[in-house]
Amino acid sequence: MHMMVSRPEQWVKPMAVAGANQYTFHLEATENPGALIKDIRENGMKVGLAIKPGTTVEYLAPWANQIDMALVMTVEPGFGGQKFMEDMMPKVHWLRTQFPSLDIEVDGGVGPDTIHRCAEVRLSLSFRPWSKTFFPKYGKKTYLLRK
Repeated sequence: MHMMVSRPEQWVKPMAVAGANQYTFHLEATENPGALIKDIRENGMKVGLAIKPGTTVEYLAPWANQIDMALVMTVEPGFGGQKFMEDMMPKVHWLRTQFPSLDIEVDGGVGPDTIHRCAEVRLSLSFRPWSKTFFPKYGKKTYLLRK
């Protein structure tokens, strides 16, 4: 679950009860990331930590050894159809060099013209199944990206 909410603490228990196996929250949305990471783990889920384009990657670094996945937003959260922000890739590269075994993903604007940038930095690619459900015309695009 990628939670783009203002108070991620309030949704940990409901998401665990609903069967989520991972809870990804935005670092900027909480005042106590350590406590939230602990709560997510205590509720039996993996921890993902997302940062928005305006947040420095060094702000995420202190938590990197306590999380399962780092998510670098390559668009501004909450607005569909945005262009991939190429200038976020140095953040991904820095995370990969500092934390080589960390699962690192990006979110936003990845398509046939930008997928090569993700491969270059050895991103962990995941494709959200809802994209095919709610946007069936993207089924072929998702297939091409996976190749």
